[in-house]
Amino acid sequence: MKNWFKKTVPFVMFAAAWALILAAFLLGERVPKQISLALFTLGGLLLGFGAVGIALSRIHVSPELLKEYERGEKDERNVAIREKAAMSSWYWTLYMLWAVFMAIQIFVGGLWGVAISVVIVLHCAFYMVNIHRWNKKL
Repeated sequence: MKNWFKKTVPFVMFAAAWALILAAFLLGERVPKQISLALFTLGGLLLGFGAVGIALSRIHVSPELLKEYERGEKDERNVAIREKAAMSSWYWTLYMLWAVFMAIQIFVGGLWGVAISVVIVLHCAFYMVNIHRWNKKL
């Protein structure tokens, strides 16, 4: 039952995505713009997940290769490399968020400045939570 469910869900998502996109096109001006955007967004999201699910279901990997992938995932050197990459990407995204924050404060201000401030604070809070979580695991 579970295997059947895994095989059919991507196709259902793919079909539902096209139905939502078609509905958004057909309804056009008869519905508010927000509903049309929501239909397009949900359709695009389902289309992406469905297409990736279908593609992944068609890829067949040998058991030996799966064991090699699993061994590579748990290798200490690979874990250290991923941790360094995550730390570096955190710093770069923080700098990008600060640049956007400054640009919005200079050119726009107001509610957008508050919104980007909240995103920066959440970015830093998620970092601290993950550091705490990983320290408990190690």
